[in-house]
Amino acid sequence: MRRFKSLPLLLLISFLLISTLIGSAQEKVKIRAVTYFTGEDPWTAVWQSVIKDFMKRYPNVEIIDEATPTSGDLIRTKIKTDYASGNEPDVAFFFVGADAEPLLKTGKVYSWDEELEKDKDWGKNFYKGALEFCRYKGPIKEYDGKIYALPTIGFYEGLFVNKDLFDKYKLALPTTWTNLLKAISTFKAKGIIPIAGSILDSYYLIETLVLSAGGPEGHNTPFHPSWEAGLEYIKKLYLLGAFPKDALTLKDEQARELFYEKKAAMMINGSWCVGGLKDKLNTVIMPVPVIPGGKADPTDIIGGFGSGWYVSKELNEKKGGIPAKFVKYITSPEVEAKFIAVGGVPAIKCKVENVSPAAQTGYDMMEKARTVSMPIDAQITPEAFTYIRTNLAYVVTGKKTAKKLLEEARKIHESAKQ
Repeated sequence: MRRFKSLPLLLLISFLLISTLIGSAQEKVKIRAVTYFTGEDPWTAVWQSVIKDFMKRYPNVEIIDEATPTSGDLIRTKIKTDYASGNEPDVAFFFVGADAEPLLKTGKVYSWDEELEKDKDWGKNFYKGALEFCRYKGPIKEYDGKIYALPTIGFYEGLFVNKDLFDKYKLALPTTWTNLLKAISTFKAKGIIPIAGSILDSYYLIETLVLSAGGPEGHNTPFHPSWEAGLEYIKKLYLLGAFPKDALTLKDEQARELFYEKKAAMMINGSWCVGGLKDKLNTVIMPVPVIPGGKADPTDIIGGFGSGWYVSKELNEKKGGIPAKFVKYITSPEVEAKFIAVGGVPAIKCKVENVSPAAQTGYDMMEKARTVSMPIDAQITPEAFTYIRTNLAYVVTGKKTAKKLLEEARKIHESAKQ
């Protein structure tokens, strides 16, 4: 009889246990993550594997991937709108510099200084110089001197060269402007696109040519007179036929494919392209040569750490620190090595196996650089830079002067800063 009397108790315990398990399964912590690792982005596969690995380690966590492309400033629009409307994601991989200001003004961004100090085993892996790119120095007192994002993938911009095409036509590498002009003339005559460049998505053409014209001082001074010269030299290249015939409407990813397929001899782009190269043996990466009368040193480049991992202060607290825990996992040496194996410059000490010859030339270029300057969109408001980029077509086709375009962009910059 005793055995039967205990049966209801056992059933009750079993019911409670099952209910607890079901409840636990239903109460997953959901983390919204916004990055630009989507579509053709070279780090997309790594990002997706990182999400899976983290959820496997922590079955009670669900990462909701809201990756948004950079093209058309889609990710800028999404992140800024989400923060402004109180719908900020738990985690975001987003631009630093001028782009950080609207986010920091909301007071919703988590600062990492305390965690870096508390968890020294993790924090010591960051290169100090990389962290400085994410340290705020501005008028928002709450964040003054604070690290508001964590860098992982550094970058450089430069001239990518299909060396085998140069060898085929016995051309010297374009280390000087004279060599570049000769290469453009030769490849054009041979039916090969000299430079796979997009005027529509002209980020890197603008930044590197402005640096070439004004050197670091001119480049890093908003609307310096040398900016006009930089834009005028893009026009000169356009009129020489250096770019694809449809450069005015061509997307950056389409331009890259022309270079990857060796339909173009050169392209001006960034380290994120290394992962997409189909011939990593015969691709060389070097600084864009200095224009005649330019103030840059031949080794000066655009680069740095232009993006970082942001965490929502409020959501991190509500969700028991899991958003920060996820970012700490992403910024571990083991995960960093996976990202850098695809491309980029590490912000975290890690061991990357089997570096390709092409990637090595990029690392060498950055190591030899006299100066490394952040892009123009870190110097001026995104609205102003977007205006320059999207209206450059009027300059290269002679419908507007570079001086006029920059005057208009300056007004947008000053208005957006107010």
